[in-house]
Amino acid sequence: MKVQHRHYPIGQLLLGMFVASAALLYSYSAHSAEQLPIPRGVPMKSWQENGSGGRYLLQLIQGQTLKAGKTVVGTVTNDTDCDADADGLSHCHNTIELSNGSKITVIDTHNMHMNRCLGAGDKLSLTGVNGAWIMGTLPGK
Repeated sequence: MKVQHRHYPIGQLLLGMFVASAALLYSYSAHSAEQLPIPRGVPMKSWQENGSGGRYLLQLIQGQTLKAGKTVVGTVTNDTDCDADADGLSHCHNTIELSNGSKITVIDTHNMHMNRCLGAGDKLSLTGVNGAWIMGTLPGK
């Protein structure tokens, strides 16, 4: 005689939910640890503040780096890849055309529910911080 448990499907469901929850928790923890540290000398305590007051810390991923302290003017030509991560931070990609005609591509890590994305047509004053880091400031800020 074979005995079948009536609660077997419920046990499978609970086990599946446990495994899915553990995987989600691991994914959240691993992704949270991936945030790049904020460079020294930048008056910002967390990425959640980025964009506050019209000041954006940008990470250069393509184009010529700016020397620390050197300032140029640029115009944002696009805003893409703005999906938020587990921390609520977007890692928007922006192409910026500089006044000399060259272009750079940057990552703008910010919480778009707290501070808006940079958008096409935005004019920025861009100042080199160090290495691949640039501080972008919207006019009047």
